[in-house]
Amino acid sequence: MKLEATTVIHAPHLHVESRGSAFVVIDPAGPNWGATDRRGAELLTSLNGGTPFSTLVERYRAAYDLDPVKAYHHVATLVGDGLRHGLLATAPIVAKPYAGRAAHLGEARLEEVWLHTNNSCNLACTHCLVSSGPDGDLGLPTDRWLAVIAQARGLGVRRFYLTGGEPLLRPDAVELARAILADPEAELVILTNGIPLTGHRVAALAELDSARLRLQVSIDGASAASHDAVRGKGGFDRALAGIGNALDGGLAVTLTTVVTAVNADEVAAVTRLAGTLGVRHHHLLWMHRRGRALAGSAPPVAKVIEVVRAAVAAGQEAGVTIDNVEAVKSRLNVPAGVRRDLSNACITSLCVSWDGRCFPSASTAGEADLCLGSVLATPLAELWRDSPVAHRFRAATVEAKGQCIGCSFKYLCGGGDVEHSYFWGGDLLADDPYCELHQALIRDALFARVAERKRLHTNGRSGFDAPLLFTAMGEGSIHCASAEPIPAVALSHSECVVSFDLDAPRAKVRAFYGSAAEVPQADLCCPVQPDPAAIDHIPQEVIDRFYGCGSPIGAAQIQPGETTLDLGSGAGIDVFTAARQVGAEGKAIGVDMTDAMLAVARGYQGQVAAKLGFDVVDFRKGFLEEVPVAERSVDLVTSNCVINLSPDKKRVFSEIWRVLKDHGRLVFSDIVAVEAVAPAQRQDPRLWGECISGALTEDELLAFLERAGFYGIELLSRTFWREVEGYRFFSVTVRAYKFEKRQGCVFTGQEATYVGPYKGVSDEEGHFFPRGAVVAVCTDTAAKLCHPPYVGQFVVTDPDGETVSTPCCTPSGGCC
Repeated sequence: MKLEATTVIHAPHLHVESRGSAFVVIDPAGPNWGATDRRGAELLTSLNGGTPFSTLVERYRAAYDLDPVKAYHHVATLVGDGLRHGLLATAPIVAKPYAGRAAHLGEARLEEVWLHTNNSCNLACTHCLVSSGPDGDLGLPTDRWLAVIAQARGLGVRRFYLTGGEPLLRPDAVELARAILADPEAELVILTNGIPLTGHRVAALAELDSARLRLQVSIDGASAASHDAVRGKGGFDRALAGIGNALDGGLAVTLTTVVTAVNADEVAAVTRLAGTLGVRHHHLLWMHRRGRALAGSAPPVAKVIEVVRAAVAAGQEAGVTIDNVEAVKSRLNVPAGVRRDLSNACITSLCVSWDGRCFPSASTAGEADLCLGSVLATPLAELWRDSPVAHRFRAATVEAKGQCIGCSFKYLCGGGDVEHSYFWGGDLLADDPYCELHQALIRDALFARVAERKRLHTNGRSGFDAPLLFTAMGEGSIHCASAEPIPAVALSHSECVVSFDLDAPRAKVRAFYGSAAEVPQADLCCPVQPDPAAIDHIPQEVIDRFYGCGSPIGAAQIQPGETTLDLGSGAGIDVFTAARQVGAEGKAIGVDMTDAMLAVARGYQGQVAAKLGFDVVDFRKGFLEEVPVAERSVDLVTSNCVINLSPDKKRVFSEIWRVLKDHGRLVFSDIVAVEAVAPAQRQDPRLWGECISGALTEDELLAFLERAGFYGIELLSRTFWREVEGYRFFSVTVRAYKFEKRQGCVFTGQEATYVGPYKGVSDEEGHFFPRGAVVAVCTDTAAKLCHPPYVGQFVVTDPDGETVSTPCCTPSGGCC
């Protein structure tokens, strides 16, 4: 929106967390949060009541002794970010009333079921919640379990867990797994101690769809001595052998470790062991107070926090992810305004125990007070919907949890784990003994997210130094693989939760454009068509698969000998067009993630080379967020209606900046929205593929470029594209340049004079150049002004007062 001097800016009451130079401002009631620097935090928290924009600018100018133009740019940048992310508003912010989650659970469906298939086990672990052992219950017969699976599937359940006891001791374990995965949308996790993973059993499991099957293997020590002290003699070596068998069979494995007072100092070593074994995920469990664990001792919470951080550090070295940490990161990044309220136990998740009784979760199996009834007497649907225990869980809410009153993390954390509250305090809303751990994990996750996203914004080498929001709650969380509607309330998962998968939306796009590669689809994008004279050397089969929305190649002014890079090159039309223009001494690279499109492009590469008399084309498979091109190696990056397909556009622009040479340029066409795209549209895979769902607003697009370090950003064209459900979309072509600062601002006496035609102009760094006025500039600014797009608009003089010829600096950065 346009910010006037009189525009009044409002903020909610904000809580601030800081670590080093990073600050996170939290709206506890929203909930919402955003990450910034000290300047941004001070500005945001100064908004007591409504504050006119002009007052903010003057206050900021005085605080940091800046000239008015630069102060305006800085404040406008931060306020714009705050408005886009909902942390600020132009009207008073009033928190929505919330009486608890029960009112929002009417549409909840059962999503997962834990099948506690047997309480018999080949081990008798000292911390077992359900006191399993060799003499434990063998569980229901096969036909009963198959009936439970069928009932669960009828309720829409798509994720199943087999646990025990040791589920793989059952002769029918593979049969049950096969029955679950017969549904092509189902997923299965098998929790095991690893010992039964022998050759024949692994071979049988490997015949199933390994992409939808994961093994979670318990390892409670990094050596036989420590592991076997908990799980029994010989268990460690046999478990490692089983893990090796599973990995050799192509099965996915996660290690699980219960953090106890005995093994706390060894947990990080287990993480390193996972890396050595080739396992990439490690999940940690906190001790309950039930079963044999009653006789054990849980470490102090401060020690558990230390253990988790040590495991994370070990994982970073070993290439192993600590699933608990990734789960917290995922929970923090739900859309702003979504309140987290306790766990999914008894709401979207149930457990059926070895004797047919139903419980809220696996950790509550066998607890008589929490039994919903038996599936042997009552259908699963009735137990889930109508039992008193189910109603008791639905009525519970973080709003009524005394421990959470006044906590700024209440709706981010959700009140912790109801199972721990129950077993440690005797009530679902009792204090969670691991509250401090939850808070520490949230803080660590927030600042890890800040560090990751900050690198994509102000890389410190472009000169752009305004305070901004590096990231905010919900950024990138809504995309074409987010199939479910945005909930008002989120529920925490009591077990291993997979973090956001960047490849999920990629897979949707690959499938969409894979089909478009096989059969041309004339209705995809394409509000413009390329110049026939520029493509007369390209086969018609390639032209028929042109799905662009602009003409970036035509606007790029490609020079002979340049190296060009086209992102999302598809069938190759823009790469082949660039190849003619760069000539035999240049290079034209295309990057695409879709095998079918790459096959088309490579298939016609020889014909294009024959017509041109040379071949300078190179097609590479890769992602926009991880471009397979060396840094500072490209003169021009183009893209045609592709960047909006990415779920992480900030990372895309960061990658483009990385690969460009100094004074290199980005010229791309894409679709933008007049106003922010509705969440329902963002979740539509077809609209995503048609360049609609992933569209930024024009304001966002230009802001993302500026924050990635680009300068000289220019909107070259804007053409109406289409209207979808009341939202208007335009095709735009944009050009932007890169210059990398290497020595900071160095003044040698150079000066610049803006010659017009405007009364005055300012750049991305906040420099203001009045027409005809002599302004002292550093060597970096002088280098920019002597190159496109500024060349010809400024007279730059050296320290002797002589006019510098343009360009005055070489592309490699040497100054005149």
